[in-house]
Amino acid sequence: MSWDDPDRCWRFPVGEEPPGDLPSAWASAFSAVTRDLGCRRDGRSIGFDNVVWTIVANDGAVGVGFSLTGEADVGAYRRCMNYRLNTTAAQALVWLADDVQYELAGYEFVQWPMSGRRILEPRVVDDRAVWVDPITGTIAAAIGELCPPGTEPTPS
Repeated sequence: MSWDDPDRCWRFPVGEEPPGDLPSAWASAFSAVTRDLGCRRDGRSIGFDNVVWTIVANDGAVGVGFSLTGEADVGAYRRCMNYRLNTTAAQALVWLADDVQYELAGYEFVQWPMSGRRILEPRVVDDRAVWVDPITGTIAAAIGELCPPGTEPTPS
């Protein structure tokens, strides 16, 4: 899969609504992961000002990443993981959450999302995308619902 000449490409700032022509499974994944970025993160403070979600597709294969529009607390990255454009919402959520979690782990002292002293893992359980405690197997929250009810999460 090539980032240089994709069949389709979507870009939108972290925290803004995904474009209307992005497949709904992926649109909901980007919205949910953005909500969760503001919750249960441990380590140094990082913001997502000037950070843009990027998703490219070639022949149904998908790559995701961050692009930058200026100075930012995180760097640009792009990963061609051969995810599928046509997939379930639960699978898109887990792929994206796992990818962003992997990227953030590369920044000094950033661990996301946490439950106590453990990093949660994204998984599909009973056709739902959830954050799971890897030791106990307990579901901590649905992906997109890490923040306590009534709080307004921000990815900063």
